[in-house]
Amino acid sequence: MPRRAENTNWAAAVDSIVGRAPRSASEQDPLRAQVRLLALLRSPAPLNVLLDGLVSYVETWTEGLHCTVLLVDPTGRLLRPGAAPTLPDAYTHAIDPVPIGIGEGSCGTAAARREMVVVEDVEQSDLWTKYAPIALSYGLRACWSVPIVDDVGALLGTLALYYRERRAPSAQEIDLIQFASSLAAFVIQRHRDAERLRTSEARLEAAVWGTEVGLWEMTASGEFHWFDNWCERCDIDPCIGDNALARWRELIHPDDLERYIASDEDCRRGAADHYAVEYQIRTQSGHWRWLHERGKVTARADDGTPRLFVGVCIDIDAHKQTESAMRKAKDPYEFAISATRLPVWKYDVASDTVTGSVYWHAALGYDVAEKGATRRVETWLRDIHPDDIAHYSRAFAGDVADSTGFFQCEFRIRTATGEYKWLLDRGRVVERGADGAALKIVAISLDIDVRKRMETALRESEERFRGAFEFAAIGMALVAPDGRWMRVNRALCGIVGYTAEELLATTFQAITHPDDLDADLEHMRQMLDGSQSHYHMEKRYFHKDGHIVWILLSVSLVRDDAGQPMYFVSQIQDITARKHAESQLVDSEFRYRTIANLVPGFVFEGVVRDGHPQPTWVSSGFERVYGCNLDHFIELGAESFYDAATRARILAGASTVAQGSDLNIDVSLWSIDGVQRWLRVVARGVRTGPGAEVDRVLGVAEDITQQKRLEWAVGEATYQEQQRLGKEIHDGLSQELMGVALLARGLAASARKGHPPKADELDRLSALASGTISTCHGIAQGLSPLSEAHGGLVQAVHDMVDRQYNSSGPAVRFDAIEDAPIRLQWPSTEHVFRIAQEGLTNALKHAGAQSINVTLDLQPDTVRLEISDDGVGLSPHAAESAGLGLKIMRYRAAMIDAHLSIGPGENGGTLLVCECRQPA
Repeated sequence: MPRRAENTNWAAAVDSIVGRAPRSASEQDPLRAQVRLLALLRSPAPLNVLLDGLVSYVETWTEGLHCTVLLVDPTGRLLRPGAAPTLPDAYTHAIDPVPIGIGEGSCGTAAARREMVVVEDVEQSDLWTKYAPIALSYGLRACWSVPIVDDVGALLGTLALYYRERRAPSAQEIDLIQFASSLAAFVIQRHRDAERLRTSEARLEAAVWGTEVGLWEMTASGEFHWFDNWCERCDIDPCIGDNALARWRELIHPDDLERYIASDEDCRRGAADHYAVEYQIRTQSGHWRWLHERGKVTARADDGTPRLFVGVCIDIDAHKQTESAMRKAKDPYEFAISATRLPVWKYDVASDTVTGSVYWHAALGYDVAEKGATRRVETWLRDIHPDDIAHYSRAFAGDVADSTGFFQCEFRIRTATGEYKWLLDRGRVVERGADGAALKIVAISLDIDVRKRMETALRESEERFRGAFEFAAIGMALVAPDGRWMRVNRALCGIVGYTAEELLATTFQAITHPDDLDADLEHMRQMLDGSQSHYHMEKRYFHKDGHIVWILLSVSLVRDDAGQPMYFVSQIQDITARKHAESQLVDSEFRYRTIANLVPGFVFEGVVRDGHPQPTWVSSGFERVYGCNLDHFIELGAESFYDAATRARILAGASTVAQGSDLNIDVSLWSIDGVQRWLRVVARGVRTGPGAEVDRVLGVAEDITQQKRLEWAVGEATYQEQQRLGKEIHDGLSQELMGVALLARGLAASARKGHPPKADELDRLSALASGTISTCHGIAQGLSPLSEAHGGLVQAVHDMVDRQYNSSGPAVRFDAIEDAPIRLQWPSTEHVFRIAQEGLTNALKHAGAQSINVTLDLQPDTVRLEISDDGVGLSPHAAESAGLGLKIMRYRAAMIDAHLSIGPGENGGTLLVCECRQPA
């Protein structure tokens, strides 16, 4: 088929079409994006530009959407970037390339499974373990991917939708991403087919050009279509337009017209399908040119008349002129000159005149007929470039020409247009004077102007390349196919620490990290076998001093005219600092996430909108506190978790954070399962720069529920102790004092009657008073068991053990090991005593023991309390499901930084150990 006009300035054409589309008030303009995509599809735009238009169109479908396309590389094992206009380039480079396989993110997995993969939360997905830190560092939370396949089911790539919040697709969004995948497959296949068509046409054009053949087709109405610009090259009017065949016949030589018309009559009558004819045609400059034409009928109407001719026109003018020259030539020499079109000339040195063949004159740009060429005489030295006259004249001298007078010389000569061109003269001095000077010279001139200009351009290009190569800001090298360094620049030497001489004596394999070498060699192999035109990769070199240098390597291959590999051109950029920063960022993000998930509560982030912080991310502890995720919390509203007073305090505190103040409050809440919890919230506003408004909020919500409950339990225990002491005073001490008072009153009454008190009555009064004193002592010791007056901690524990003696109960024994004085101060001694009191009470009530041992061991560095029994012991999960008493003991131990352990004893039963450090 004839080649049609193609708009090579496709970018301007697309911009013109899009510019005429109506504008939308929205930032996202689906109509203009759709118009741009349609315009690109009509253009010969590159595939990456087509995919960019498609992705931009998809991103207008919904807010907050980032669309990407990855393409299968020639190996079929990797996915490479195709288009990602709104994602950071750094993210695209960080994940490139993506292997096709399960667990390689959404896209690698979708390509491997050949099905849609939806990841609602990349942080929690097993498929994103490798890429989650990178995605999260750029704020990407969810990714849905679908494979792109062609009409026969072959994998072309993947299309993915990214979101900055965790989310799952709706049914409509699933349909949309499937539609986008089909649209991407159409775009890729259409571009692939168009490329194949252009390649095929280019091959045909090259083949036709090489044979100097003009390919045409002609309709029944006589309309011509030419395949290329053959008519222009041959200086012939192509006769495009109306009455094309009639106009073409008007150009044919009258002697050949009748034969030309008769040549295709058999085809038109249906007697034959092809014809051939030779004829002369008038060129646009007025000369006659011989053509050989062959035509064939490729389609006929129902009545047999031709509908379409296809044929070729071949320029045979040189062949015809050679035939004519052979007929006219009188001797082989003249014929050889004419047949080979040699620019032959003769020079008379004395008169400085030259005569030459028509071809010599033509070489200088003069249009001279054959007969006129022999009569045209020109001066010689006048036209030679002034800088070359002396050099050319010396070529005739005896010391330059050989013994037979042959010589050759390169020089510049002025042409008919006034410009100079390079010629190579090869000739012989055919006549010399008595003094040996050349008198007459015969020679041929070879046109070397193109070669000399190419040499000059090559020399200038080499100089430019050398300057750009040597002084480039990045490392550059020429590398042999076997890996030897052929040429290196200063920047590369600076990157790896070697001198140029040291590098040229080794190979790139010798300084490449072994973990990167196989991938690099595979890329080279693919370039050598032609399956890959270039490649980019990040790899590691060993610096001369031994440390690792990260580089970004870009490589292309240079081949010779025969297509054989000559050398690789490598560009090397030092990205060590960037890789270090990326590693630090990933490590920092990992540490931050890990610590955030270990916090007893949760960590949160937010943005400030309209003067109020809005949460955007929370750590996993949020669900442990509230019983739901952040999205569900926002959906239910704050009133589902806080009472009105708490909501008011939170709003007031949030406003102060938005204004730049720190927040530190305790709040009470009800989780989704109805359990009351307490949080201690600490938050701070963050500014993006000096003088900027607060636009982000960072904070920690510490779960203090256990602390609040223990504080309540301790308060409740204190209240119960007070109640017990009040009852003991009322029921015990008061009754005893009343007994003393009654007995004393009776003795007093008897004394007033003159009866002196009897000894047994006074003994009884004394016993009642002693008992009352003992009761007061016990109550006082209960209120303050650790006072120095009562003997301190050791005596308090000893007295507590003694008070627990019961002849019908278990045997309770106390041991004190006092290797050092006790330096613990109140309230630490109070907490140790209360732990001992609670532990002994628990053993008496629940252990079912026969004996209980309480030991207080005082050492210079530690105070150690042990309570052991031979009872039933604790179940394996008893410590985890501890009652209030055990929780209070743990709370007290934490208050004094003591270590408390409760578990099975060595010989059965239960062992309680509380150990705390003595102050220095």
